[in-house]
Amino acid sequence: MCPNSAEDDENDEDALPLSGSFFNEVPSAASDSKDILKNTKLSTGGGQGFSKTTSTTELTSPSIIQTPGDDKSFVGIGKPLNDIQNPEYDENGYTLYADETTGEKKRVFEALVEYPSLFKIKIVGADDEEETFAPEIVELVAKSCGVDKSMVKNSKRKNGKWTSVTVSAPVQNADMLYALYETIDQNPRVKFKF
Repeated sequence: MCPNSAEDDENDEDALPLSGSFFNEVPSAASDSKDILKNTKLSTGGGQGFSKTTSTTELTSPSIIQTPGDDKSFVGIGKPLNDIQNPEYDENGYTLYADETTGEKKRVFEALVEYPSLFKIKIVGADDEEETFAPEIVELVAKSCGVDKSMVKNSKRKNGKWTSVTVSAPVQNADMLYALYETIDQNPRVKFKF
């Protein structure tokens, strides 16, 4: 136990002005609000805007997130719109993403990627002594995207028997991107892709 911890708590309480109530006068707006803002700890909450830091007892109640420059607050009640632990799938097995403002559900590559784009994909696979894996992948991507091999920017990295190829695929729409992933999956030498 830290010495003077009770005194520190008392000093922290004395540092912040009390809000108005039956027993306490309402603080003046000009001077006290600046002190309150100075003494309030803020956290960025993973890019969701600023929120007041909360204790574990406060986390059980609904959270209100106020984004900078926004007059409306989002109140999160229940499970999140896009639950990464339990994703939703369409009838073809594609992962769905729900728009945070409208609630509209689309396939992930339709919702989150703007087209046309150069979509980066890293593909890891078994290479042979002639090191044919990288050129084979570049040709596969070019054929799937309907472009010449010279149009597919790429880099490779070798580590033992595994080679990692990073390609920038020039895709025109989400269907082309999904078809590219399916084509990559059909190659028996491919171990991972992301």
